[in-house]
Amino acid sequence: MNTKDLISMAVRNLLKRKLRTVLTVLGVVIGTASIVVMISIGIGMNESFAKQLEGWGSLQVIDVSPSGGMSYDEESGRMKQEKKQDPLDAKAVETFKQIEHVEAASPVKTSYFMIGAGKYVADANIMGIDPAAMEALGYKVEEGRALTAEDSKAIVVGGGVEFYDPKLSWEMRYSSEPPQVEILDKKVDVSYDWSYGTRYADKKLKATKMEVVGTLSAEGNDSYWVIMPIKELEKLQKARDDWEKSKYGGNSSSNRNQTKEFDEVRVKVDKMDNVQAVQQQIKDMGFRASSLTDQLEAMKETTKMLRIVLGAIGAISMVVAAISITNTMVMAIYERTREIGIMKVIGASLRDIKLLFLTEAAFIGLAGGLAGIVVSFGVSQIVNLVAMQQGSNMTSSIPVWLYAGAVAFATGIGILSGYLPAQRAMRLSALTAIKTE
Repeated sequence: MNTKDLISMAVRNLLKRKLRTVLTVLGVVIGTASIVVMISIGIGMNESFAKQLEGWGSLQVIDVSPSGGMSYDEESGRMKQEKKQDPLDAKAVETFKQIEHVEAASPVKTSYFMIGAGKYVADANIMGIDPAAMEALGYKVEEGRALTAEDSKAIVVGGGVEFYDPKLSWEMRYSSEPPQVEILDKKVDVSYDWSYGTRYADKKLKATKMEVVGTLSAEGNDSYWVIMPIKELEKLQKARDDWEKSKYGGNSSSNRNQTKEFDEVRVKVDKMDNVQAVQQQIKDMGFRASSLTDQLEAMKETTKMLRIVLGAIGAISMVVAAISITNTMVMAIYERTREIGIMKVIGASLRDIKLLFLTEAAFIGLAGGLAGIVVSFGVSQIVNLVAMQQGSNMTSSIPVWLYAGAVAFATGIGILSGYLPAQRAMRLSALTAIKTE
């Protein structure tokens, strides 16, 4: 029996008993749709968590901090002093760049300065980074452009930085809406005089002119930062320390400003799947390392049991469908015993008989799988609509591989369910089968 005849006969046999076939296929549809939707909810929740964290920063960036300081000891349940390891300096940055899967590494220093734009000023958190690495580190520039290696007197301002009129009283300043100041592609003043813009400002101190080449989104962790090349920030810090020393006496600069250590280093990894491995390598060097993937894994862990329960519900539905296919095929053997006997007498091989029943079972699984993914798509849209209205993270996402896997799985379940009935058909005695009414 060739393949064409086998398929043709299997389809005819299924269509002879339309109601039974439809009901069996319906069971597979429910099972397939259930398992796809349940798995898709787990995938959707993970994607929702990832999108939420991406608003805070790149999931592929690792924040490296100097070793030392206090940390929690899980064994004793107390805080302990960590041993100081190698300094977080230029040498460490170069070491990080050599780690496999690392695309970029930038030193980071932070400070606090005044930004002046016309009659308005802003108290700004300043972050100095390697300008050549800004785009690679995933900073989301909303307007303008990111810093480049050629930039020196240039800055990118976060959308959350608020300007105000320094001549207004504190009450007026906080009770009124912050002014909308156009700063993109314009030069602003950067000053370390806390009285800048007021009558108490140091008249002898000249602010540094810097061009705003881009602005960041008003959302996310970086929205309240002003980003500039780290070398320019170090110059400003040194000038500020010298000014404070001459103005107030003593040494007001921080120890880290006087050394070649950085506040932190940001490391960009090529793929999110490699972040944890690179992070562990950095920790093994004695540095502190953290990333948003830590929080993502924690979120996934909190919903792990829910995802297992959802998957189990879908699996139970598919088991019921498998039992339904087995029952249908067993009933078909009882009803077609005489037909099986005749097939054996006229020369059909045991293999042909086995393949016939397996093909029928496979078609039931295939039809149920195809219809099941259509149903699951519709249910997924409803779940997402309800989740959006309720503001819930329990969304549904069905990737292409899940659709393909569901159809293949349903077909496989059909074949497995039809295996024992097919074996039974093979073992039937031809003479006994012919005599059966």
